[in-house]
Amino acid sequence: MPPSLDTLPDELDASLPHEARELGRLSVFFVCITLTTGFAYWLNLRLRSVPVVGPLSASGLAGLALPTLAYAKYRGLDLSLSPPRPAQVGDVVAAVLTPLLALLATSVVTMVAFDTSFAALVGWTYHPKAPFVDVLSIAARFSILGRGWYGLLVVVLVELLRRRVGVRSTGTVVSTAAAGMFFHSILRETGLSLVTANAAWRFYAFAILLASTIAGGVTLGFVYRGAIERSLRVVYRPLFVPVFALGLFLFAAFATILAEVPGGFEHVLWAVAFGSAALGYERTDSVWVPLVVMFLFDVGFHLVYFFELAVF
Repeated sequence: MPPSLDTLPDELDASLPHEARELGRLSVFFVCITLTTGFAYWLNLRLRSVPVVGPLSASGLAGLALPTLAYAKYRGLDLSLSPPRPAQVGDVVAAVLTPLLALLATSVVTMVAFDTSFAALVGWTYHPKAPFVDVLSIAARFSILGRGWYGLLVVVLVELLRRRVGVRSTGTVVSTAAAGMFFHSILRETGLSLVTANAAWRFYAFAILLASTIAGGVTLGFVYRGAIERSLRVVYRPLFVPVFALGLFLFAAFATILAEVPGGFEHVLWAVAFGSAALGYERTDSVWVPLVVMFLFDVGFHLVYFFELAVF
C-alpha cells in the first residue's frame, strides 16, 4: 500500500508553504495584468479615435486599473477612500517629493558625470520652444490613461504582503519597490513591445518570462519561509528544482536591467517611486497617497527635459 503524503519524507513533499502559495498567487496576478495591459494597448491602437471608448480602452484604465480593482475585490481587500488626516500632511509631502527630487538629482548626475541628457535617455525630449503648458497637458493625459494608476498596484501589493504573507513594514516597502519596478520595467514593457512585434521567438521568450514570474514568486515564498524558520530544510525540495531554476533565471534577468549605467538609473527611479508610494500608504492608509505619488512622478518623468533645458 503506497504511503500517504503525510508520511513522505520532506524531499518528496509537494505541498507549498503558506508564503510560497501567497506569493505564487500574487505572481499569477502580475501575469494576468501583464496580459490585460498588453491586450488593452492592442485594443486602444484600434479604438483611440473613437470618442469615450478610445480613452477607456487605454492600457492604464482597462489594462491595469480595472483588473487591479477586480482583484482587490476578489481577495477581499478593503481599500480606504478617505483622505489623509491633517496630521499626516508631512508624510504625504515626503512621499510625493522623494521620487521627484531623486529624478532631478539623477538628471543632474547623468548630465554632469556622463555628459548625457537623462530626458533623451528615457525618450522624453521636445522642441526647445515647445510650450510648457501644452506639454504638461499631454503628460497629464498620458499619466491618467497609463502609468498614473500604478498607485492602485502599490495598494494591493502592500495589503497582500503585510496581511496575507506577514511581511513587516520595512520589508513591505522594499518588496513593493522591487515588485513594482519588475512589473514596470520587465513585464509591462515586454508585453507592450509584443503588440507591434513580428518575430515569433519573442512570443516564446515572453511565455518563458511569464512562467518564470510565477516560479519566481513561489521561490521567494520558500526562501522567505526558510528565513523565518532559520533553516534550509524548507527549501530542500527536489520536486521543486525546476521551479527554483526558473525562479533563479528570473532573478538573473531582473539583475541585468540594473547593470547598465546610466541606463539602469531609470529603473532605480521607478523603484524609488514605488517605494515612496508604499511608505506613504503605510503611514496614512489612504489610497489617494500612492495614486498622487505615482501620478506626479510619471508627469515629472515626462517633464524632466524642461528642467535640463533650464539648468544646462
